[in-house]
Amino acid sequence: MMPAASIPATCTTALKEWATVLEAMARGEQVVLIRKGGLIEPGTGFEVLSPWFALYPTFEHQAVNYLRPAFRGYFEQAATRRAPEGQVRFDLVGQIVRSVTTGDATRIAALAPAHIYNDAFVTQRLKWQPQQPLVLAAVRAWRLPAPVVLPVQPHYAGCKSWVDLGREVSFAGLEPVLDDHTFQRRLETIAPHLA
Repeated sequence: MMPAASIPATCTTALKEWATVLEAMARGEQVVLIRKGGLIEPGTGFEVLSPWFALYPTFEHQAVNYLRPAFRGYFEQAATRRAPEGQVRFDLVGQIVRSVTTGDATRIAALAPAHIYNDAFVTQRLKWQPQQPLVLAAVRAWRLPAPVVLPVQPHYAGCKSWVDLGREVSFAGLEPVLDDHTFQRRLETIAPHLA
């Protein structure tokens, strides 16, 4: 396991991601995120604002048809843990361990074993705002010892990737979804495509 000294004590930043994808991350099936940024993202699209963050499950705008068929049922499973209306539940923390920008469809295709998206998703992401590259991020998922449920604040809304939660989420007691050896092995298989 990663030494406790290298894990921050708290964080106020959250990254929004489809709840189905977070379900796959919680099972150790997804270790790569493919991002381009939200509609109201400033600048040139998605940027890594923090190496550590709470993972904010989103249920709006999920396109289950952009997931490989074997993983489409994860939406219903994620929904069973959904917080009541007006609240958001955090179960996972993410740590970006490597990232690269690209517009190369071949490079992205080589990462298929590390995520649950299908080819249609990759094609759509490449075609939308084609002047912006995609960000491929290897992310290690960590479980919070207990869910953190927060009231949804107005500034959380909107099609944006990053949210300042306005309060600290404690990272005490984090447990990795994948043990060090397993995660390292997964990372080594995809590292050539993230260089």
